[in-house]
Amino acid sequence: MQLKELISKIESVAPPELAFDWDRCGIQVAGTRQEINRMVMALDPDEQTIKQCLSQKAQFILTHHPLSIKPRLPDKIDSFYRIVKDLLKTNTILYSAHTSLDCNPLGPSSWLAKELRLNQVSVLKPTTTIKAVELSFHHPLPVTPEDLPCRQFILRWEQSPEGLINSVAVPCNKVDLFISGIKQQYWPVFFVKSYFPELDQQFGLGFKGRLPQPVPFETFIHLLKKILGVENTVLAGTPPKTVHSVSCCPGSGGDLAMDALSQDSDIFITGDLKYHQAQEAARLGCVLDVGHFILEEKMMFQWFTDLKEELEGIDLKFIEGASPLRVV
Repeated sequence: MQLKELISKIESVAPPELAFDWDRCGIQVAGTRQEINRMVMALDPDEQTIKQCLSQKAQFILTHHPLSIKPRLPDKIDSFYRIVKDLLKTNTILYSAHTSLDCNPLGPSSWLAKELRLNQVSVLKPTTTIKAVELSFHHPLPVTPEDLPCRQFILRWEQSPEGLINSVAVPCNKVDLFISGIKQQYWPVFFVKSYFPELDQQFGLGFKGRLPQPVPFETFIHLLKKILGVENTVLAGTPPKTVHSVSCCPGSGGDLAMDALSQDSDIFITGDLKYHQAQEAARLGCVLDVGHFILEEKMMFQWFTDLKEELEGIDLKFIEGASPLRVV
């Protein structure tokens, strides 16, 4: 697969425009390869993981966490130096999808919502709204919905009785890409563009939703531990008798605890809850700190599973990580 096409597929799930200003998503270490046949995914680009990736003869490595948040030089002999050296030596490209992935609720960041079978799922803390645009064609397009360009971005379409495409709705930031694809098949094409607010998309951190039916707290905890594969969690606040509404922010989501509980969540699930955050949240409800690692490790494995079905011609592997924290 061409490098450009691979990055396009990654960024369709982790759009760079969703990333926070302070973050460093995208290519971390460049290479000259234009054709990618072997790719490895992992949560962290630490030295041990990169060595494992290179032992698998990876040509492209996709991680969640960046190699470094702050720009720096390889000005001392440390793990950063050795990682950059090994990647450059083997001409291996390293790419990070960090907050660009976190802020897309349609992607693997909401994997736990699916596992819990939550209904009425929405963004916990919106950061961006992308408006929807409807393109109504003067002459219906003689194409099936499956053959429309940029199919993954299309929000809806309308067909004529003859099965032709009368109109499509796409995010406003994908209009030019869609029209460019149409031009390659049909031209000239005339259309009227109008906003379609009912299909506006909200992006942001975390999710909230409701279980199919309320369950006792003990039942919920048992289910959550089974899904996560953990034996222990850390609790702040008073457990509710029953759990119906659930919110979650994978990774380090302690800052969102008050937002979640003020939105009537019976329980908020996250990692890296700090002491004073726990004190404040305990006054409003119940927070479960299940650890930064496991929520994002499983998120990346879910993405690996999705990409394995989607990427043709690429030998794709996943390197399992390990939490740096242990209970003793």
